[in-house]
Amino acid sequence: MLAKVLRITLPAVLLGGCATSSQLADSGPTPEQVVASGEAGTAVHWGGQIIMLRNLRDRTLVEVLALPLDSSGRPQQSGKPQGRFMVEKVGFLEPHEYAPDRLLEVRGQLRGFSNGLVGEAAYRYPVVVGDQLVLWPDPGQAPSTAPRVNFGLGIGNYGGGVGVGIGF
Repeated sequence: MLAKVLRITLPAVLLGGCATSSQLADSGPTPEQVVASGEAGTAVHWGGQIIMLRNLRDRTLVEVLALPLDSSGRPQQSGKPQGRFMVEKVGFLEPHEYAPDRLLEVRGQLRGFSNGLVGEAAYRYPVVVGDQLVLWPDPGQAPSTAPRVNFGLGIGNYGGGVGVGIGF
């Protein structure tokens, strides 16, 4: 019986552990593509490296250098930049926490466009109303807003019976 349980559960557990985050996520059009098309009003899932943050009276604007996302949503610093975009978030965001060079993942609605400057060059930013923001810490750590989940598998033979448990 124990061998049968192991043959069924062990491969599933091992295959789940083989998932890799190096695959890129399909997050729709890039900021560069959206600027070229002029299309607004769609849901986007973008991320990248924070360039600058500006707190206004009732909202915060975050300028982000767009980078491709891996399958877990983490911006890939080794990826080719995909333009820039602005995140608009209602309320106050702490500048120390949302500091330049931090990696940010954003889900939200594309509200439209804003004209600005990158250095002295004119730039047209797509503006995303951020519904969900995730700050990514150093590589190898979980995102700061994600719950931490651990998986375990236990098999025992106590008192003549066999038990299998899966813990979360």
